[in-house]
Amino acid sequence: MSAATTCIAGTAYALPATSRSVRELAAAGQLQSSAELLETFGFGQVHVATAETPFALALQAAEALLTERGVERDRVDLLLWAGTPAVAYAAGGAAADAPSALGTTRRFHYPAMRLQYELGLERADVLALDQLACSTLFGAMRVAKALCESEGLDRVLCVSSEFFPGAAGREAIFNCTTDAACAVLVERGGTAGRMVATGQASKGYYWDCDARRDEIVASYFPTARHVVADTLRRAGWQPGDVTWVIPHNVSLRSWEILLGLTGIPRDRLWSRNIARHGHSLAGDNFINLRDATDAGDIRPGDKLLLFSYGYGAHWHALAVEA
Repeated sequence: MSAATTCIAGTAYALPATSRSVRELAAAGQLQSSAELLETFGFGQVHVATAETPFALALQAAEALLTERGVERDRVDLLLWAGTPAVAYAAGGAAADAPSALGTTRRFHYPAMRLQYELGLERADVLALDQLACSTLFGAMRVAKALCESEGLDRVLCVSSEFFPGAAGREAIFNCTTDAACAVLVERGGTAGRMVATGQASKGYYWDCDARRDEIVASYFPTARHVVADTLRRAGWQPGDVTWVIPHNVSLRSWEILLGLTGIPRDRLWSRNIARHGHSLAGDNFINLRDATDAGDIRPGDKLLLFSYGYGAHWHALAVEA
């Protein structure tokens, strides 16, 4: 079956109600860099969970997506969880309580299974992905695409929900982080949102990311350039064919550099959410895809390039025809 028959049928996301500006975060000691520096990188505010839990936002995003798309619950073949690991939910939703529950059977309170139950996906199988950091949803897209084409699944619901650890502040290597959940519906058949090609590079040499931080930074751009070029080649596209780059929300400056290396015109970067949402870890690209679609910026036939990097270290790209 052709790869072009597997489509991203829709996305939805949920954010915490509370937002904090970069300057507020700096004043609260939540940043390692100055607010001024992060503002020059394009960041304005992030969303910070106070009363919300990762599961609650995951349920909200998934429920919204299924309702918007009019999907009957018994028509979902697979629920693919690509969010916070199960141990973070061991005490029923709060990651901070996990250590007290590790010695009990509460550690088997898997969020994917609870989500299947709460959504009423009685016919759906369940899988989960982990250890791809901010590119975990790209791994989910790859698995969903493969299963639709190899096993004939019609519909896969991919869900990611990640909160930055409360004790970790709000910065990850010059990126201002936000709490968020995102749901993506992958379907076999259709013509819109076709997943044309995927690309991935994983380098285990960087598993000790603290010890090799400088080397990771040095390898980021050449490896990203390679993955983007390889994905475009697989899609049969030239850099100038790309209508929009739907990014992960890392430094705007880093995107300007990467686009220069790939040959994709800089005005093709859809960057509006860097300032208003910050870096939502695995959800960035698909949140941006939803917002770009809602804004009317994406038209049928547009060629979209999604790219993300997962610390530890993974580079992912996805070519989509709208």
